[in-house]
Amino acid sequence: MTRAALKLIAVLPLLFSLALPVAAEPVLKIVNFTADWCPNCKILNPRLAAAIETFEAGEVEVIKVDLTKMKGASAAEKAALMREVDATLIKHDVRYLWDWYAGSTGLAVMVAADNGEPLTCVAKIMPASEIAARIEESLDLARDGTPGGRRPEGPDCIAPTATGTQ
Repeated sequence: MTRAALKLIAVLPLLFSLALPVAAEPVLKIVNFTADWCPNCKILNPRLAAAIETFEAGEVEVIKVDLTKMKGASAAEKAALMREVDATLIKHDVRYLWDWYAGSTGLAVMVAADNGEPLTCVAKIMPASEIAARIEESLDLARDGTPGGRRPEGPDCIAPTATGTQ
């Protein structure tokens, strides 16, 4: 085999890897505190889903914090569910949100995917078009803003219900 052929064989894996689609890392994460029994969630969730559909696949990741099983659960069941919730929030670098909102539902918080920094929130009172506008603004902040100083132009999230801090 010639040297040229050997070099070509050595480079082929790299060429193939460049041709394969790469899974995009999300720029924005939306932490959706929800439950089946939550009337606000029944309004917010379809609007949020419709708004997210308008964005490029992989750009936005929804982190669903489902608290459905909390209602009426035994202490042991609640503890098990809280371990799951905690693990999910820690994995996405947003554990502080539980400290802030202490199990509230019907609220979705947008955070920068790179560091979990809170950007803005959405709730049931917003139509899908306003939610989409908030997502767009949050994507811009997450892409172009300075970490630690990315704040939206409009209203911020509701005040934390607990005293936890990031």
